[in-house]
Amino acid sequence: MQNVTEAIEEVNLIKKVIDRTQNDFSRIANFFISIGMINTVTCLLYVTLFQIIKRMDHVEYAVWMLFRGLNYISVLGYVVLFIIYRHKLKNRNNALSLSMINIWGTLLIGGEVFRIFFSAVNFGKQDVYFYQKTLTFLFPLIGCLVLGFVIQDKLIQRAAFLIVVLYMLLSGMGIEIKVGSILGNNVNVGIDSILTGIIVSAGMILLGIHLKRKGER
Repeated sequence: MQNVTEAIEEVNLIKKVIDRTQNDFSRIANFFISIGMINTVTCLLYVTLFQIIKRMDHVEYAVWMLFRGLNYISVLGYVVLFIIYRHKLKNRNNALSLSMINIWGTLLIGGEVFRIFFSAVNFGKQDVYFYQKTLTFLFPLIGCLVLGFVIQDKLIQRAAFLIVVLYMLLSGMGIEIKVGSILGNNVNVGIDSILTGIIVSAGMILLGIHLKRKGER
């Protein structure tokens, strides 16, 4: 009878630990939603400014630099969010979520730093484009896989693997879509890059919503 009582207590303890893990990770759900919103706003700014530039007979240097400088919005946003959420979780002694924030902060900010680095060094344009789009896609997917394995969420794991396979197929096909022209030069966007944009914006928001619901169960 004593052994049965101890076993029940151990099961209850394990259940509490599992519940606490879910609640811990649900607390960083807003971090992922905020990341997705930042990338969504950045994409909208790109589209809006591109439409303005398209209608210009002569693109001013300041306008062009503003268009290219939109890259840094996501970097700044990642840094601000990382600092805010890391500070909040540190005050709550939330070790599990704090570890995940550190991992995601390193991947997101590190990916952007590497992307900027490759655009600054003297590589060929094709090499720069390849490294930039690959890092933008790869780092968030690594974070999703790590998150999925740590919290043992099969939905996140399967979704990440499926997206990786889909990206490889689209990248191998090399399909590009014409989005417009600037001063007579066509501007084409690869369909794999469009997938990346969807993943780092809508995908992050959906991930945050999924974690919120998981923690509420």
